Amino acid sequence: MIPGVLNMSRVIFHELRDLADALNLVLSLVNTLPTEIVSIKRSLGRILAEDIRAPISLPPFDRSSVDGYAVRSPDIASADEHKPIKLRLKGHVKVGETPRLEVNDHEAIEVDTGAAIPPGADSVVMEEYTSRENENTIIVYRSTSPGENVFYTGTDVMKDELVLTRGTRIGIKEISILSSLGINKVKVYMKPRIAIISTGRELIPPGSSYVPFKIYDTNSYMIYSFLTTLGCHAEILGIIPDDYDKLSSSIMKACEFYDLIITSGGTSAGKEDIVYRVLNDIGNIIVHGLRTRPGKPTLIALVNKKLVIGLPGHPVSAFMIMHVLVRPIVLKMMGCRRLNYPYIRAKLSRKLVLRKGYLNIIPVALIRVNDGFIAYPTFKGSGLLSSIIPADGFIEVEGNKEFLPANTWVEVKLFSDKISLPDLTFIGSHCLVTDKILSSLEMKGFLIRRIYVGSLEGLKACIRGEADIAGIHLLHEDSGQYNVPFIKLYGAEDKVVLIRGFKRRQGLVVAKGNPKSITNLKDILTRNDIRFVNRNKGSGTRILLDILLRSICKEEGIDFNSAIKRIKGYSWEVFTHTAVASAILHGKADVGIAVEYVARLMSLDFIPIAVEQYDYVIPRSKLSTKPVQQFLAMLKAIKNNLRLPGVEFTEDSGEIIEI
Repeated sequence: MIPGVLNMSRVIFHELRDLADALNLVLSLVNTLPTEIVSIKRSLGRILAEDIRAPISLPPFDRSSVDGYAVRSPDIASADEHKPIKLRLKGHVKVGETPRLEVNDHEAIEVDTGAAIPPGADSVVMEEYTSRENENTIIVYRSTSPGENVFYTGTDVMKDELVLTRGTRIGIKEISILSSLGINKVKVYMKPRIAIISTGRELIPPGSSYVPFKIYDTNSYMIYSFLTTLGCHAEILGIIPDDYDKLSSSIMKACEFYDLIITSGGTSAGKEDIVYRVLNDIGNIIVHGLRTRPGKPTLIALVNKKLVIGLPGHPVSAFMIMHVLVRPIVLKMMGCRRLNYPYIRAKLSRKLVLRKGYLNIIPVALIRVNDGFIAYPTFKGSGLLSSIIPADGFIEVEGNKEFLPANTWVEVKLFSDKISLPDLTFIGSHCLVTDKILSSLEMKGFLIRRIYVGSLEGLKACIRGEADIAGIHLLHEDSGQYNVPFIKLYGAEDKVVLIRGFKRRQGLVVAKGNPKSITNLKDILTRNDIRFVNRNKGSGTRILLDILLRSICKEEGIDFNSAIKRIKGYSWEVFTHTAVASAILHGKADVGIAVEYVARLMSLDFIPIAVEQYDYVIPRSKLSTKPVQQFLAMLKAIKNNLRLPGVEFTEDSGEIIEI
C-alpha cells in the first residue's frame, strides 16, 4: 500500500509545485559531470571545462594582408599617378618563408598575402598600385601610411589572453580559434547518458503497420532528438506496457548505466498510470505535479541517486516540459554556463484566455511587422502537435487573471538561437488546394508558415497585417453571401483585397456504406443514436453548420440552443476537414461536416448539403510582395489543371473581387 493514497487504485497529485521552485530544487541536487580530453575534431557541441588562454599571439608575426610590396612609407610619401616613384626590387617573401633580406632606403620586397613583413618595412603597397619597369625596379603610384596592409603581431589575440571561458559551447567559431592557436585537444565535460522510456499499452513504434486505436510513439523520438541537439548521448530503451514489474525492472536497470532517466506517459492520476506507483516504491518522489498548463502531471524522483523525470504522455505537454524543465537540468549536468533562453519582446496578436492558478506555457509564432514582432499563439491542445509546428518559441504567463489583452508586450523565449522567419505566412481555413499551392512555393525555395485557425481568425489576422494570405469561406446569414459582407462588417475595405478562389462542396461525411442510414442534417438534431464531430468556432464550416441548423430549428419550431445540447458531440471540436474525416474513419464519430474531396480521399461516403465559396484575403500592403505574387500566379495556373472532387474553379479565379 502506498502511504497517503489509502485503498485506492487511482493516485492523487501531491501539492503542485511552482515550476521555478521545482527547477531550483532539482538544480540543487544536480552535479556537473566529470571531464574528459577530446580532439577538437570531436569537440563540436561540447562544453568547455576549462578557460582557454592563448599559447601564442595571433598573428604570431607581422604579416601582409595583401599581395604587394613591403616598403618604407617615407620613401613613397609623395607618390601619385602623375608623379610615381621608382624603388629597387630586392627580392620576394612567400607565405611560410622566413624573411632573409631587409628593406633599406628606396627598396621594396615583394610579399604574398599572409607572408612575413621583412625587417625595415613599415607598410605594404598593394600590387594594383604598382607596375614593373624591369626585373629589378617597380614603379609606385600611391603612397602608404605606416602600418597600412600589415597585421602586426597580436593584432587578433595576444599571448596569454583569455579567448574562451569554461562553460562555453564549442561551435564552428570556437574550433576555428582553437586550431589557429595550435590547440588540438580540449578539456570538456562528459556527455550526459540519458535513457528514454515510453510507457503505455496503446503505443506502437514508428515503422510498424498501423493498428486501429493504437498511437505511434511520438515522445521517444522527440525527446531523443531534443537531447541529441543539446549534445547528450541519448538512447531509446523502447516501449514498456502498463506493467508494474516490467517498468520497475527497466528503470532500476537504467539507473545502473545512465545519468538521467526520462519516462513518457503514465504520470497522471488514472488507474493505468503506474509510473507514480513504481517510482514511489523504488525511489523517492520529490515532485508530483507542476502548477503549469500544459505539463501538470510532471513527476520527478530520485532512484539510487539517479534523477528520473516522468513527462506527461501528451506530445505538446512533453515538448514544453522538455524546454522549461529538462533543458536547464541537462545543461547544468553538461557544465553549460548559460541556462536561460534567448528571447525577444513582441506584442500579443490577440486576447489570450488563461488557465487561472497555473503558469500558462504557450507556444507562439513570430510575425515581423513594421515596429517589431507580433506573437501569435498557436496552442490548440496538449495532444495536438500542430500547436508547435509553426511556433518559434513560447511565452510564460501567470494565471493570476482570466486573460491577457491583445497588444500586451510579452517575452518570447526562442526555441533556437536563430529565428527563421517565413517569406509568407498563411493564416486561416485549411484547404487541400491551398496546401498544394503553398507546397509548390516551398519547392521554389520560399519558407512558408501555415497556421490553420479557421476563416474568421484568418480574416482578422490579415486586417491586423499579421498574415500575408488568409483562406476564408464565411457565409453571411442575413444576405446569403460569402466573404464580402464580413470584410465590410469589420470595415476593412481599405485594408485588404479579396481574391476569387473556387467553389467547394460541403457535406455530411459518414462511414463507407452509411451504416447509420443518415440522410440529411436534420437527422443529427432528431436522432439520439448518432455521434457527431464538430468544427472549431470561427471556422467557415462551423458557421455554415450553425446557419443550417438554425434554419432547420426555425422550420421545426425548435429552440436552437436547446437543440444543439442534444447533439452528441456538438462540443467536440477539431480544426481541419481531415480531422473530421479521420474521426469517422476510426469510428470515433458517425457523422461530421467536411469538403467532398477529403471524404473521397479516405474512401468515406459523402452527402452534399451546400456549395460554398472559398476565397483569399490579402492585406493591401502585402499584395505586391514576391511570395504573394507567386501565390496568385500559381492559383491562376492551377485552375486549368487541378481536378479534385467537389472543387470548381471559375473564370475569375485568381482575380481581385470588388468589395
